[in-house]
Amino acid sequence: MDELFDYRLDALNYKERFIRFMVDNGMLRFGEFTLKSGRISPYLIHSGYNLTGSRVSKLGAFYAECIREHGIEANCLIGTDNREIPLVIAVSMTLFNKYGIDTSHCVDFNIPNISFASHEITLITDTFTSGASLCAAMESVKNGTNKYPSDVVVCVDRMESTEDAAFSAKREIENRFGTVIHPIVNADDILKAMENGVISAGEYQEKFKAYLERYKGA
Repeated sequence: MDELFDYRLDALNYKERFIRFMVDNGMLRFGEFTLKSGRISPYLIHSGYNLTGSRVSKLGAFYAECIREHGIEANCLIGTDNREIPLVIAVSMTLFNKYGIDTSHCVDFNIPNISFASHEITLITDTFTSGASLCAAMESVKNGTNKYPSDVVVCVDRMESTEDAAFSAKREIENRFGTVIHPIVNADDILKAMENGVISAGEYQEKFKAYLERYKGA
């Protein structure tokens, strides 16, 4: 079916396939959106948008591929948001079925889990802008497990600076919590996909580029 619809998936790299997947499934949308940070953005990332079983499975496969690519020792996968629950399970199942990596996963801190004490924790989440929601998720994990995640896997790093610093939210959070954030793709990858014709944003391509130039952190 992919070939019939001219997806050219064999010609796309890993990051391009994921960006195409997000656009095709409404996870990446272009328009005018007010973010939690108060910024007016020409694009929005929403990993929980209109996902069917097949889409959750494919999304989980991309996260698993990112974990594999970066050599993350994902002994225990955790999600802190309701929409992350099926994703965490999909990632865990893909890691085992495709790579033979058997991990624990947690979606409820009230259930005792020995992996909290004996293993490193990997937080599975969607995206972040100013970093406020991700910081809250980090603290939630710490409160529930008595440790911060060693790694965080996100679908998109918007590469934006924080409200009170020139540094990117990614860099600020990594320094603050001693964690490592692994995005499947970042804003530069999305812009490159537009320029290479992998996806089309129409009038919003130039707005996307201008927004990134204005808010991109160091």
